Amino acid sequence: MLHDSQQRYGLITRFFHWFMAVLVIQQFFKFADYINDGEHWLGDTFGPYHTSIGALIMLLTIARLLWTRKQKPQRPKTPGLIGTIARSSHRIMYFCLLVMPPLGVLYIYGKGYPVKLFGMTMLDKPAGETQWMITIGDMHAVLALVLVGLVLAHFAGALFHHFIRRDDTLKRMV
Repeated sequence: MLHDSQQRYGLITRFFHWFMAVLVIQQFFKFADYINDGEHWLGDTFGPYHTSIGALIMLLTIARLLWTRKQKPQRPKTPGLIGTIARSSHRIMYFCLLVMPPLGVLYIYGKGYPVKLFGMTMLDKPAGETQWMITIGDMHAVLALVLVGLVLAHFAGALFHHFIRRDDTLKRMV
């Protein structure tokens, strides 16, 4: 079943969810740069792919939002406060996933580095630093912390549904 229903998320929705979950968690390894002055195997291993994976996440987020809009009528609605919290947190997560890559690019380029995606130079190295780009680009790190909190809350919400409410919310996604 490709499409969502009242009982289960379809194959495409589940693919988007789990593939993006893996990519987003992989992006969190960038926080290892704050360990030992940036000399940590996690940062060294995953850091070089951070910008490219971020761009991929942004494109997947756009595709996922378009798919979600198409599937919305088939999905069950969660009423009340829990539904409001879930919808709001999802919207903020999507906002972060859409806005963080351009902010990261602003920061990198503002710092005087070229912007490379998947080994290809998208923006050549600028002449020097540009303070306004760095200032706006600093929001990338702030939103990264917001996203970490939302991902942890999302995970906790799934466990709450499964173990406390004992409903099929988690089962619908797996």
